[in-house]
Amino acid sequence: MKQSIAVLLVSCLLFLSSSASVSAEKWSKLPTPQWTQGTGSEYLEVKRDIHVLPNKKTVYMHMQDEKVYTKVWPYDTLKAIDLDTGKIKWTYHFYKAGIGYFNTENSFLYAPNGTVYAYFEWGNVLFSIHASGKENWMIQLPEQGKMHLMKDGTLLHIVSTSSKAGEETSTVYGYNKEGKQIFKKLIKGTVAKVSDTLIIVENHSASYTDFKADIYNSSMNRVFRYSFPQGSYTDLSYSLLLSNGNIIFRANLNKTGNRLIALSSKGKVLWGRDIPGNSEIVAAGDNYMVYLNKTVSLYNTKGLVAKRTFSNLNTEIQIYPLAEITGDDNILLNLRTAQYVLDQKKLSVLQEFVLNDTDAEIIYYNDNTVFSHFEKANKIAKYELK
Repeated sequence: MKQSIAVLLVSCLLFLSSSASVSAEKWSKLPTPQWTQGTGSEYLEVKRDIHVLPNKKTVYMHMQDEKVYTKVWPYDTLKAIDLDTGKIKWTYHFYKAGIGYFNTENSFLYAPNGTVYAYFEWGNVLFSIHASGKENWMIQLPEQGKMHLMKDGTLLHIVSTSSKAGEETSTVYGYNKEGKQIFKKLIKGTVAKVSDTLIIVENHSASYTDFKADIYNSSMNRVFRYSFPQGSYTDLSYSLLLSNGNIIFRANLNKTGNRLIALSSKGKVLWGRDIPGNSEIVAAGDNYMVYLNKTVSLYNTKGLVAKRTFSNLNTEIQIYPLAEITGDDNILLNLRTAQYVLDQKKLSVLQEFVLNDTDAEIIYYNDNTVFSHFEKANKIAKYELK
């Protein structure tokens, strides 16, 4: 009887041990793709810009095309692809007879209802495309700038109007989903970073010794101002805007060197942490990651969560990490020469992609569904990992 109980206990412990461990899937070559889409041309680009709508069984792709009578001016297209079959549902061509061919290196902007906004610097035009592929509207914008889509549906067109040191100004135009201008505001400073709810504006003295961060909402009303210690230096374009609304500034302080300063969306200082000057930081949902010497460290408000070293990472080129939260609530970490799917609690490696095909880059992951972008081959492929 005792022997039977002992065997049972050992079996249970082995089961718990095996179920708790996580074994990474390592990929040097991806399986046969479920489908591919591309331009079929070596000079017509397939952008890295895709947007997946699982509930609509659709993926949007941003590609180039050309008119049959000329190969001089390629223009952009928006394609809606069936997520399961890879067949094209519809294509919208950003070409207007008598007006011109429109193309951009910027990503399109995607609303939750399937509407797509496409801004083109050449011509200063903004398109709104319905989820059915029909054009909602096209408007001419007053000046060349940067376009952002906010969570409340407001479209912000941000124009730098003065770049004189210490006297920078920006004009921000607000549009609603019908393409109607709802406000125009001139603000002091340079827009440094934008999330879907907040805008960070940098103000500094002409001598670059006095820095202030002004935080605005989508109506361009100032929420709060943060003043950095006198004599410190910062570049607010390196700030992080986290999913929970918290903001992380990075600054070089006179006495302590590089330091991260976290604030709530209302302006309350949450914490300050020293950081190596040669490290890189990246947002990861509600948390942030620090990359240095092949090691990634994950932090939350309380402090260090987990650390992971990628000893075999190829660092012959400079690594600027990218991170995003996947649909299955993991982290897709892009370290340029390799991509990883990590869990958010221990940074356990769930999937590792160090592909022999150096043209392939993993740009989307959700529950074993993968999209890979091939820059030189001008195509995107979908895979189902087993």
